[in-house]
Amino acid sequence: MSSKIMETRYYEGCGREGPIRCIFLGEFHPVAGPKISCQFPEDYVSKELFDSISAYIIPKPQIQKCTMTINALGHKIIGYPIRIENSRYERNMYLFNLCFVCDSWSKTVQYEPVVKKLGEHLTIMEEETRFVSSGSSKLPTLLAHLLHDLNTYRKATLVEGDTVMHLKVLEVRKDPTPVHDFDVPVLVASVGLPRPGRPPRVPPGPQEESEQSQEHIEVEEEPFEVHLDADWDLTTRQLLPHINGYNHISKIASDTNVEKTLVKSCIQNLVYYGVVTLIPVLKFSNMYRATPNLSRLMNDHDMQHSCLKYINNDCEGKDKPSLSDVVGVLCSLQQGTTLRAVCDRHFTSPGVPFDVRRLIVFAQIHGLVKCLKRYPVYIRNPTRQNGYRVDSIIGIRRLFTGRHNVDEICCLARIDLPTLDQIIEDDPNVIIIWR
Repeated sequence: MSSKIMETRYYEGCGREGPIRCIFLGEFHPVAGPKISCQFPEDYVSKELFDSISAYIIPKPQIQKCTMTINALGHKIIGYPIRIENSRYERNMYLFNLCFVCDSWSKTVQYEPVVKKLGEHLTIMEEETRFVSSGSSKLPTLLAHLLHDLNTYRKATLVEGDTVMHLKVLEVRKDPTPVHDFDVPVLVASVGLPRPGRPPRVPPGPQEESEQSQEHIEVEEEPFEVHLDADWDLTTRQLLPHINGYNHISKIASDTNVEKTLVKSCIQNLVYYGVVTLIPVLKFSNMYRATPNLSRLMNDHDMQHSCLKYINNDCEGKDKPSLSDVVGVLCSLQQGTTLRAVCDRHFTSPGVPFDVRRLIVFAQIHGLVKCLKRYPVYIRNPTRQNGYRVDSIIGIRRLFTGRHNVDEICCLARIDLPTLDQIIEDDPNVIIIWR
């Protein structure tokens, strides 16, 4: 009863992955017509259900060897119909389709390559030994093996004679957000984030899911390092040494003499595969505020270890930073106080116990603090006089719409931040929105 209630919480398009409920082999019998010759578990797909969708399981020739998904009567069925033409068959052809059955709300795009590869593999076996059409006694065992291994391990290995086939359900990631000139890439390996390609976590229960923060990131015990001698493409090899958590896209493109659009494309690809994540430009004039996730730092020992190790790198001081020093700095971050003011308050002596810049990078990546950005807005008040009449200043002022932050304006106008700050300060018609 509870399982049924839990399933009704989801809906088509919710983006959640569900297990494979059944695998069946449908074929066209020369006398009986379309039918299910084998399925596991048995009787999961009823005859009535199959008859109502058989025209899509064994479709017309125009859509043979095409991955297709049918969502009907509470089930989502993924198939790859095969047509083999040969005079040894009664009608000079043989039609079959190995299908996966999932819940109607489940995302199934990750199973499509597996179904296609299985269909192509069974085609070869059928042409060589008539493995499918002869009704091999190994088929039920094969289906049961597939269902168990793909649901449990997300991969399976099929061995038939001298033929070995490896199957794996790949993770389908969301498209990465567009990369802007002012974005700063950070290697996730450097801040204790999970290694790219790690096995997916077990989905939490409904109660755990509601309590779990969306920004929660587990720290992996086994460190992941990015090696320049790995099998990277030439552009990635050129960019990786300049991805240090401080250089934005425009600076990386300038330092490496690589076209900016190519740099963006490469960084976006690294973001997609979880090698790189993006943060705002780090400046001591920025304002940051602590988020509710900061409490995780007090309870997560793995995160504490990763944080202290990361911020201690490249520090000349012999004393290792303490957790209380780190938490004290992060708790002092609030709206109205710049990072420079916080540093002046906490570090009065010449020797700094840790790298503050690394701490801010680490805290942003793990969602412990948020950077407040400045958005200039030109209010066009005729009662206020503007002392600037230079065409270049007027051109920059067109970007003061509240939609572009100062980092973006600097990149678009190709000016440095002090110059932009001076323009904003000297123009009484410009106000600043922090958000």
